[in-house]
Amino acid sequence: MSLTTAILGVWRLQAFESQRDGQPVRYPFGIQAAGVLVYSADGTMSGQLMRPGRPVFASATITGGTDAELRAAATGYVAYAGTFEVDEARALVLHRVTMSLFPNLIGTVQERRATLVNGTLELRTPEGARLVWVRSNKVLFETG
Repeated sequence: MSLTTAILGVWRLQAFESQRDGQPVRYPFGIQAAGVLVYSADGTMSGQLMRPGRPVFASATITGGTDAELRAAATGYVAYAGTFEVDEARALVLHRVTMSLFPNLIGTVQERRATLVNGTLELRTPEGARLVWVRSNKVLFETG
């Protein structure tokens, strides 16, 4: 089975860590980071990561959030969507970003080195992040 076919579906984040230049491993969103990654057969993808336990806003709406609340919410969340393709020969998944919480990603291609073993998908970024995903059989937004 091709990598393209094998990654189709919904994935739940198992681990998100980062390590650069021999430094100690860091957990950018904590050891219990949560996330969902979706690859559809039509070539659409969406990925979201979050730090659990982010503080709730005093306001009932996002537009009513204070600068501090908005900052905490945004710095504890990563989300983007677009299309994807797989370079089978190099085991790379290329995310072509068309929308993102972080505007600087729009129009970029995010390269991920992929390894798929026994239903676990590991994606590595050129910047040193390692994301481990397992097939989701649960409700998308359930954490833990």
